[in-house]
Parts: sequence; C-alpha cells; structure tokens
Amino acid sequence: MNYEEKEIQDRFGKENHFRVPEGYFDQLTERVMAQLPEREQQAEQVSLSQRRPKSRLVALRPWLYAAACMVAVVVMGLTFHHTPESAEEQPLVSNVNTESQYIDEAADYAMLDNTEIYACLAEN
Repeated sequence: MNYEEKEIQDRFGKENHFRVPEGYFDQLTERVMAQLPEREQQAEQVSLSQRRPKSRLVALRPWLYAAACMVAVVVMGLTFHHTPESAEEQPLVSNVNTESQYIDEAADYAMLDNTEIYACLAEN
C-alpha cells in the first residue's frame, strides 16, 4: 500500500460510508417497469400465418456464396498454374544424333571423362 492510501485509511478508516436505503431492491423491478413507455403487444406478436415465408433465393444464399467461392478458387488455380503451350516455349528439334545423345548421357551417368572413353574405344 502506498503512502497516500495509508494516510486516507488512517484518516477515514476501512468502513464503507455509502449505504443503500432499506427496501430499495424490494420493488426495484416494478418501479423500472412502470417508467418504461407502453407498447402495443398485439403489433409485435405476429402470428406465424401472417409471416411471409422465406424466398428461395434467401434460403439458397449460403449455398450460392459457397459455390461462388469454389468457382473463384478454381479460376485462380487455373490462372496461376496454367502453363500456356505456345510455339516459343516448345523445345526446338535438335539436329544432334540421338545415338550420340545416349552415349553422352551414359558417359555422364558412369562418370567417365574423355580419356577413359578414348581408351575404351581404342581397345575395341
């Protein structure tokens, strides 16, 4: 406790000096309800037969929102992941013999350098 609180407590004590009048809460509800303006209860109480039924569009609104979201996700997915196949992006046909390509790939796979390949061809 800080100095100011201790001084106030020493001066006035711990007793609560605020009191509620006797019987204040006994009729509080009735007094508050009496002060509220009167409303017509008949106007607010609408029977079920007088209510309009929901239109089909209102009933289907959550499903339409879900369908719109799914369409948006599909369109975005196709937009960002679609690779157009144009003439520029297609690989050009090379004039290299396919057999020499195969030999080059096999040599790379076997980790042979040129000297080992010449030695192997010289033995044959």
